[in-house]
Amino acid sequence: MKYRFFSLIWGLIAFFCGCSEEKSEVHPREFELLDSIVYRIESQLYPLEENIDELSAYAEYLFAHKEQFALEAHKEQYKETDQGVIFREGGKGDVSSVFVSNISPDKPSVINQVYYTEALDSAFSQVLVDLPLVSQVYFNTRLQMCRIYPQLDVLSVFEDDLDLTKFNFYFMADEVRNPEKKRKWLEDIYVDPAGRGWILSLIHPVYHNQELQGVIGLDVTVNDLISEFLSYKDKKLVLVDESGNVVAGTSDAIEILKLPPLRNHAYVETINSNNFRKEDYNLFKSKSKEVRKMISKFILEKDNKFILGGEYSTKNYKALCRPLDLIEWYLIDIGG
Repeated sequence: MKYRFFSLIWGLIAFFCGCSEEKSEVHPREFELLDSIVYRIESQLYPLEENIDELSAYAEYLFAHKEQFALEAHKEQYKETDQGVIFREGGKGDVSSVFVSNISPDKPSVINQVYYTEALDSAFSQVLVDLPLVSQVYFNTRLQMCRIYPQLDVLSVFEDDLDLTKFNFYFMADEVRNPEKKRKWLEDIYVDPAGRGWILSLIHPVYHNQELQGVIGLDVTVNDLISEFLSYKDKKLVLVDESGNVVAGTSDAIEILKLPPLRNHAYVETINSNNFRKEDYNLFKSKSKEVRKMISKFILEKDNKFILGGEYSTKNYKALCRPLDLIEWYLIDIGG
């Protein structure tokens, strides 16, 4: 009886210790900063999803009532260059810029599309009021029209024969890559053809009569991600995508991870430069065995803690990791 009593006591102790350990593992104090940053990132990105759902629904409504909305357009604002590019001239106030590539397959239809999609302008301008993290909103169509806000000099930024459907912010929303026909985060950052550097985009297809007509997009710049979420004194932080590519990071973290030298010690300036190669910033391809082991632990094994040391450095660095739920990204803190 005595032995059964002590067995019961030890069983209860083991149970409660196990519960305590599990609970501390979920919310340990050392992860408080990472958890708070992940929360801030996602709390500011989630509203983009609701917004783009509303924008795409409105665009589909315009397609269904195109005759009515075409009549309300400021048709005198749209001109055509000698090279066959249609654009908006002298738009005043909160209006979008318009670009129609000279490779558009149906000029009469695309001109009419320019007219009835003008109703998107007020919705586009409101996006930047409601969502400060968004740097740009646009609608690209299969007829090669781009309606984009805020305004930019489309004739100097875009090539006359630009094919809008060849960019991932268009084709990743098509029927093959997005059969659900819903919003989609582009987890791979890309170089913006409008010249704003590296971009994170949320896209949503627009359908009419069961056919893909175009894609709505909301953009966030990598520069804004860094300044908004990774600017912590004495913290060495990096955002990594599910392929191990560094999406954003502080210069100290980049240096510790032994990635290629940075241009003027700034990651943003490096990725904006012509000689930047994305594969150079893939942690799975690091020259360091320890870094490769670390990123494998975090992404493949779903671990959340790793000690960088051994052959890697004379100093041990405790790396902590938290995944994001909204996007397949990982936030890593390279501690001291």
